[in-house]
Amino acid sequence: MYLTITNKFISYDQLLFSYVSALPPEAYSIYESYPWRFGKIFCYTKIFLQEMTSYASVLTITSFTVERYMAICHPLKAHKFASLSRSIKIIIGIWVISLVCALPYTVYTEQFYFIDADKNNGTPLSVSLVCNIPERYRSTMMYIFQCSTFVFFVFPLTIIMVLYMLIAVSLRHSDLQRVASQESKSASGTPVSPAGKSVFRMLSKW
Repeated sequence: MYLTITNKFISYDQLLFSYVSALPPEAYSIYESYPWRFGKIFCYTKIFLQEMTSYASVLTITSFTVERYMAICHPLKAHKFASLSRSIKIIIGIWVISLVCALPYTVYTEQFYFIDADKNNGTPLSVSLVCNIPERYRSTMMYIFQCSTFVFFVFPLTIIMVLYMLIAVSLRHSDLQRVASQESKSASGTPVSPAGKSVFRMLSKW
């Protein structure tokens, strides 16, 4: 619960920060893709922020899913471990991991001429200036890219799919039990309380 509430505020700030930092150059690239006109510092900053916010978003969504799974399938354990301080530690951990894992992309990114002096009679083509990973680093970055794809896409996606299937099974089982209980109470003439139905709806939307 604390993690969900705190992460909502951080997600809004993260979204606003991404728009402010990344939207202007991306919008400008539609008008003019080459050359890169924002300098070396912004070149490094752009790549770093793109990777870091992407990783943080994936880990945040995964943490939401784990918390929902615990709240629905193991409510007693979720209540035991839920605390504001724990949620803050998890959020800080998410951003630290995202920051560290985004550093290789920043280290291997450079501002360079796509058509350099060797390809243009001794003079680099100024309009070919780009902010990207040079050819000499791409073999190394291929391994890093494969690792990041597994760690921040395949693995979280698998966790999210499995947990939501378990949540669906748990909610379905709870719904069947609620229906059976209501039918039993109706048969005995006992008024049926809407509390169970309200709790089920709350958990399924949370």
